Amino acid sequence: MFLLAPWANAHGASFIGGIMRKNKVLKIVGITVIVFALISGLFLIGVDFIKNQIRQQVKISAIEAVEKVIDDGGGEVEIEIPVTDFLKVNGESGEDDSTIQDLLNEMGDISAEHESLKLLGILEIPCIDLKEPIWDTCSSTALRYGVGRFPQTCGIGEEGNCMLFGHRMESHTIFWNLQDLENYIGEEVIVTTTDGVQHRYVIKDTVYVKDAELDPFLRANKYDTEHLCLATCGYGQDPNNKNVYRPRNTEFIVICVPEIGGKNENRQNLQDDLQLHYCNYDCRAFRSPMLRGR
Repeated sequence: MFLLAPWANAHGASFIGGIMRKNKVLKIVGITVIVFALISGLFLIGVDFIKNQIRQQVKISAIEAVEKVIDDGGGEVEIEIPVTDFLKVNGESGEDDSTIQDLLNEMGDISAEHESLKLLGILEIPCIDLKEPIWDTCSSTALRYGVGRFPQTCGIGEEGNCMLFGHRMESHTIFWNLQDLENYIGEEVIVTTTDGVQHRYVIKDTVYVKDAELDPFLRANKYDTEHLCLATCGYGQDPNNKNVYRPRNTEFIVICVPEIGGKNENRQNLQDDLQLHYCNYDCRAFRSPMLRGR
């Protein structure tokens, strides 16, 4: 039997004790880091919730303001909206780099500064349960609280191209599910302007564009006849095809035309027009992209 000298036992006990103390310190540090991460995560979740609630309240106030003016006989509508950086959305400069201290500072500015913006009306898409205010601008502030008309396009109901932009919000609001409209060709889109006039459209087609392909859609003369186009960012995984992933700077556009004689009749007219896209050569048929999802 091998026995250690007393000094060796003492040294070993001291060494083991040092390791145990070191492990205890590391454990405390690890627990502290985890707790801090959890608290920070909960704080950020809470901040996002507050942001979304404020944005929703501003949006609801805008819709109610339009509806009230319409009930009173119609007219122009302008309301004051907050412009604090605290309410920035993903894609705006600097949001992704915000620290907790930045957010705390910005929270204090929520009621500090407001901007008066003009409203054009209300956009409704019943098939995806969408209802958003329409601002007469595409400024970053306006697009936090609804959709905006691109200024170089024509007005709602005018001959030519009217383009409305909206964010595809991570909070599942505004144009979050606009890409679902690939499967709703022929469905109704309603724009009620502040003068009380309802402009009814049907979805004619959807398209993804990138970079220079977007430019024609930003001009009033893209079309000679009345068209309404709805646009949002289209990059990332395609919600209708999980095998497709699109790069940044890709936009998704919904092309709408005025409704003629009611939604069902207009749907049939679209189907009749699309027969021109079929080819019987060699007993093969080409299916137009305008029929996707039907």
